[in-house]
Amino acid sequence: MTNNQFDLESALAKLHEEDWLHPDQAALQDMPMEQETEIDKKYQQKSYWIAQFSHLLMDQYQQSSHACARILKSTNHKYVARAVTRFPSKDFQTLVEVHDELTGYAKTQGVNVHG
Repeated sequence: MTNNQFDLESALAKLHEEDWLHPDQAALQDMPMEQETEIDKKYQQKSYWIAQFSHLLMDQYQQSSHACARILKSTNHKYVARAVTRFPSKDFQTLVEVHDELTGYAKTQGVNVHG
């Protein structure tokens, strides 16, 4: 990996915190549905973040969906393939950008961000 500032383990720990992505979370329920933006709807989905990490791993590091599944600690490479199909556009240019955006979003939702 060329960028030493990116902490994949930290990003994955945040990604696997299902409590902030789960629809029953109080912070998400308090927001009226009409105020919820398209980006909020997208960011709430774990598959969106899997897709963004996978796009970068596939494009910049020539990883397969099998390798992405292993790197992202997913049990099935088909989940990675479905996530990439569902969210076909790459919204970030580097893994650090994805990590920073995921961390920022987690903070806005009241998740205790470690490290």
